[in-house]
Amino acid sequence: MERVRVIIAEKDRVLRKNLREMLTRAGYVVIGEEEDGMSALKMIRTMQPEIVLVSADLPVMSGVELAKIVEDGRLATVVLMLDYAEKDMVYRNGEKWSIPVLVKPFDEFHLCSMVEYSYATYSKILGLESEVNRLKDDLETRKIVEKAKGILMKTQNLLEEQAFTKMQQLSMKKRVSMKSIAQAIITSHEISKSG
Repeated sequence: MERVRVIIAEKDRVLRKNLREMLTRAGYVVIGEEEDGMSALKMIRTMQPEIVLVSADLPVMSGVELAKIVEDGRLATVVLMLDYAEKDMVYRNGEKWSIPVLVKPFDEFHLCSMVEYSYATYSKILGLESEVNRLKDDLETRKIVEKAKGILMKTQNLLEEQAFTKMQQLSMKKRVSMKSIAQAIITSHEISKSG
Protein backbone atom coordinates (compact mmCIF):
# COMPACT_ATOMS: atom_id res chain seq x y z
CA MET A 1 0.00 0.00 0.00
CA GLU A 2 1.20 3.53 -0.78
CA ARG A 3 2.10 5.66 2.22
CA VAL A 4 -1.14 7.57 2.72
CA ARG A 5 -0.82 10.64 4.96
CA VAL A 6 -3.43 11.37 7.63
CA ILE A 7 -4.28 14.32 9.88
CA ILE A 8 -6.32 13.71 13.02
CA ALA A 9 -8.59 16.46 14.38
CA GLU A 10 -9.74 15.27 17.81
CA LYS A 11 -9.86 17.16 21.13
CA ASP A 12 -9.43 14.01 23.28
CA ARG A 13 -5.67 13.42 23.67
CA VAL A 14 -6.10 9.72 24.55
CA LEU A 15 -8.29 9.05 21.53
CA ARG A 16 -5.81 10.90 19.28
CA LYS A 17 -3.04 8.64 20.57
CA ASN A 18 -5.16 5.51 20.00
CA LEU A 19 -6.10 6.64 16.49
CA ARG A 20 -2.46 7.32 15.66
CA GLU A 21 -1.45 3.84 16.86
CA MET A 22 -4.26 2.07 14.96
CA LEU A 23 -3.58 3.97 11.73
CA THR A 24 0.18 3.46 11.99
CA ARG A 25 -0.29 -0.30 12.45
CA ALA A 26 -2.46 -0.31 9.32
CA GLY A 27 0.32 1.37 7.30
CA TYR A 28 -0.93 4.96 7.29
CA VAL A 29 1.36 7.88 8.15
CA VAL A 30 -0.10 10.31 10.68
CA ILE A 31 1.51 13.64 9.77
CA GLY A 32 -0.32 15.83 12.24
CA GLU A 33 -2.84 16.15 15.04
CA GLU A 34 -4.92 19.09 16.20
CA GLU A 35 -7.38 19.71 19.04
CA ASP A 36 -9.60 22.35 17.41
CA GLY A 37 -11.21 22.84 14.03
CA MET A 38 -9.54 26.11 13.04
CA SER A 39 -6.02 24.85 13.76
CA ALA A 40 -6.84 21.60 11.96
CA LEU A 41 -7.99 23.50 8.87
CA LYS A 42 -4.74 25.49 8.78
CA MET A 43 -2.74 22.27 9.14
CA ILE A 44 -4.75 20.55 6.39
CA ARG A 45 -4.19 23.44 3.98
CA THR A 46 -0.48 23.55 4.79
CA MET A 47 0.35 19.83 4.89
CA GLN A 48 -2.15 18.58 2.25
CA PRO A 49 -2.87 15.09 3.61
CA GLU A 50 -4.80 12.48 1.69
CA ILE A 51 -7.10 11.68 4.64
CA VAL A 52 -8.51 13.72 7.53
CA LEU A 53 -10.23 12.17 10.54
CA VAL A 54 -12.45 14.79 12.16
CA SER A 55 -14.30 14.58 15.46
CA ALA A 56 -17.71 16.26 15.30
CA ASP A 57 -17.37 18.06 18.64
CA LEU A 58 -14.25 20.15 18.01
CA PRO A 59 -13.90 23.56 19.69
CA VAL A 60 -13.40 26.88 17.82
CA MET A 61 -14.80 25.44 14.56
CA SER A 62 -17.01 22.36 14.82
CA GLY A 63 -15.93 19.15 13.19
CA VAL A 64 -19.07 19.21 11.04
CA GLU A 65 -18.11 22.66 9.66
CA LEU A 66 -14.52 21.52 9.15
CA ALA A 67 -15.62 18.33 7.39
CA LYS A 68 -17.81 20.32 5.00
CA ILE A 69 -15.00 22.76 4.17
CA VAL A 70 -12.55 19.92 3.52
CA GLU A 71 -15.13 18.01 1.45
CA ASP A 72 -16.37 21.00 -0.57
CA GLY A 73 -12.83 22.19 -1.26
CA ARG A 74 -11.63 18.70 -2.22
CA LEU A 75 -8.76 19.21 0.23
CA ALA A 76 -8.67 15.53 1.30
CA THR A 77 -10.75 12.48 2.04
CA VAL A 78 -12.66 13.22 5.22
CA VAL A 79 -14.20 10.85 7.76
CA LEU A 80 -16.34 12.37 10.52
CA MET A 81 -16.20 10.68 13.93
CA LEU A 82 -19.11 11.23 16.30
CA ASP A 83 -20.93 9.76 19.25
CA TYR A 84 -24.32 8.20 18.52
CA ALA A 85 -25.97 11.04 20.46
CA GLU A 86 -24.42 13.56 18.02
CA LYS A 87 -25.88 11.95 14.89
CA ASP A 88 -28.48 14.72 14.47
CA MET A 89 -25.64 17.23 13.90
CA VAL A 90 -25.13 15.93 10.36
CA TYR A 91 -28.79 15.92 9.33
CA ARG A 92 -29.81 19.51 10.04
CA ASN A 93 -32.21 21.30 7.70
CA GLY A 94 -32.98 18.08 5.81
CA GLU A 95 -29.84 18.40 3.68
CA LYS A 96 -28.11 15.34 2.26
CA TRP A 97 -24.91 14.29 3.98
CA SER A 98 -22.16 12.95 1.73
CA ILE A 99 -19.34 12.61 4.26
CA PRO A 100 -18.64 9.16 5.74
CA VAL A 101 -19.49 8.92 9.44
CA LEU A 102 -17.80 6.64 11.96
CA VAL A 103 -19.77 6.25 15.20
CA LYS A 104 -17.76 6.12 18.46
CA PRO A 105 -16.73 3.84 20.01
CA PHE A 106 -15.22 1.90 17.13
CA ASP A 107 -12.48 -0.69 16.83
CA GLU A 108 -9.41 -0.82 14.61
CA PHE A 109 -11.13 -2.93 11.95
CA HIS A 110 -14.03 -0.49 11.54
CA LEU A 111 -11.72 2.51 11.54
CA CYS A 112 -9.39 1.09 8.91
CA SER A 113 -12.13 -0.27 6.67
CA MET A 114 -13.97 3.09 6.74
CA VAL A 115 -10.77 5.03 6.03
CA GLU A 116 -9.74 2.68 3.22
CA TYR A 117 -13.18 2.71 1.60
CA SER A 118 -13.47 6.49 1.90
CA TYR A 119 -10.04 7.05 0.40
CA ALA A 120 -10.74 4.68 -2.51
CA THR A 121 -14.06 6.40 -3.21
CA TYR A 122 -12.49 9.86 -2.98
CA SER A 123 -9.71 8.82 -5.38
CA LYS A 124 -12.31 7.55 -7.88
CA ILE A 125 -14.24 10.81 -7.63
CA LEU A 126 -11.09 12.86 -8.26
CA GLY A 127 -10.26 10.65 -11.23
CA LEU A 128 -13.74 11.07 -12.68
CA GLU A 129 -13.67 14.84 -12.14
CA SER A 130 -10.30 15.00 -13.88
CA GLU A 131 -11.67 12.99 -16.81
CA VAL A 132 -14.76 15.22 -17.05
CA ASN A 133 -12.54 18.33 -17.08
CA ARG A 134 -10.32 16.79 -19.77
CA LEU A 135 -13.37 15.95 -21.89
CA LYS A 136 -14.76 19.47 -21.43
CA ASP A 137 -11.42 20.91 -22.52
CA ASP A 138 -11.31 18.56 -25.54
CA LEU A 139 -14.83 19.61 -26.52
CA GLU A 140 -14.00 23.30 -26.14
CA THR A 141 -10.83 22.81 -28.20
CA ARG A 142 -12.77 20.99 -30.90
CA LYS A 143 -15.35 23.82 -31.08
CA ILE A 144 -12.63 26.47 -31.32
CA VAL A 145 -10.70 24.49 -33.97
CA GLU A 146 -13.92 24.00 -36.00
CA LYS A 147 -14.69 27.72 -35.84
CA ALA A 148 -11.15 28.65 -36.89
CA LYS A 149 -11.23 26.08 -39.68
CA GLY A 150 -14.48 27.63 -40.95
CA ILE A 151 -12.87 31.07 -40.94
CA LEU A 152 -9.89 29.81 -42.97
CA MET A 153 -12.19 28.01 -45.42
CA LYS A 154 -14.21 31.18 -45.95
CA THR A 155 -11.45 33.81 -45.96
CA GLN A 156 -8.79 31.83 -47.85
CA ASN A 157 -11.11 29.75 -50.01
CA LEU A 158 -9.73 26.46 -48.63
CA LEU A 159 -11.27 23.04 -48.41
CA GLU A 160 -11.90 21.68 -44.90
CA GLU A 161 -8.90 19.34 -45.05
CA GLN A 162 -6.63 22.12 -46.34
CA ALA A 163 -7.70 24.46 -43.55
CA PHE A 164 -7.07 21.78 -40.92
CA THR A 165 -3.65 20.92 -42.42
CA LYS A 166 -2.70 24.61 -42.43
CA MET A 167 -3.59 24.87 -38.74
CA GLN A 168 -1.63 21.70 -37.95
CA GLN A 169 1.44 23.02 -39.76
CA LEU A 170 1.23 26.35 -37.92
CA SER A 171 0.87 24.49 -34.64
CA MET A 172 4.01 22.41 -35.30
CA LYS A 173 6.00 25.33 -36.69
CA LYS A 174 5.23 27.62 -33.74
CA ARG A 175 5.27 24.74 -31.22
CA VAL A 176 1.95 25.69 -29.70
CA SER A 177 -1.32 23.79 -29.35
CA MET A 178 -3.97 23.63 -32.04
CA LYS A 179 -6.25 25.41 -29.60
CA SER A 180 -3.83 28.37 -29.40
CA ILE A 181 -3.55 28.55 -33.19
CA ALA A 182 -7.33 28.38 -33.54
CA GLN A 183 -7.82 31.13 -30.95
CA ALA A 184 -5.28 33.31 -32.75
CA ILE A 185 -7.11 32.81 -36.07
CA ILE A 186 -10.46 33.66 -34.48
CA THR A 187 -9.07 36.74 -32.69
CA SER A 188 -7.33 37.96 -35.86
CA HIS A 189 -10.54 37.49 -37.85
CA GLU A 190 -12.63 39.38 -35.28
CA ILE A 191 -10.11 42.26 -35.23
CA SER A 192 -10.11 42.47 -39.03
CA LYS A 193 -13.95 42.46 -39.07
CA SER A 194 -14.19 45.27 -36.54
CA GLY A 195 -11.47 47.36 -38.18
